[in-house]
Amino acid sequence: NNNEKIENPGTVEDLHKKCKDVFPINFGGAKIVVNKGLSNHFQVSHTINLSSSDPGSYKFGATYMGTKVLGPGEAFPILYGDIDASGNLNGNIIHQFGQRLGLKFQSQVQGNTFLAYQLTGDYRGDNYTGSLTVANPNIINKTGILVAHYLQNVTSRIALGTELIYQCSPHIPGGQIAILSMMARYTGRFFDFKNNLILGTN
Repeated sequence: NNNEKIENPGTVEDLHKKCKDVFPINFGGAKIVVNKGLSNHFQVSHTINLSSSDPGSYKFGATYMGTKVLGPGEAFPILYGDIDASGNLNGNIIHQFGQRLGLKFQSQVQGNTFLAYQLTGDYRGDNYTGSLTVANPNIINKTGILVAHYLQNVTSRIALGTELIYQCSPHIPGGQIAILSMMARYTGRFFDFKNNLILGTN
């Protein structure tokens, strides 16, 4: 159909998330979550996990939504995170620079040490999305991970994409490794089908 509208396919991360959301998250015990909105832009949360095998844990979370509105329910920047009783912190920053370009920063801090941090940039074209992620770069130790994604709708139901993962570390034989894979998604009326094919490693 030459008149069919081919829209943006979203990101590869969204594609993986849809697959993971199919499976339930099982845990033993109980979880209590209390959310409280303090204003139109700020809310806090309290999360208590109770388990018979592990001691209970508590996390305090906060979310801020900015004043830049791009659409219904879409306001940027978004800052959210949580901290537990031991001082371990998870933080996230999401911002959209218009309808096409977006950035996301994620970090995990334990004590005074950054355990993990990564920056992701997404560019959304009319019928494609390109993404680039840099995770845990360390020039001194020569470590880090680089992930590049490209996903394009070729029809209203079929999307094709590619993923390149590059990692460097002294613990890897040769000091570096790269993995290239292809992916495809078929969207039916009541289902999504997705498949990955790894082309090669080195």
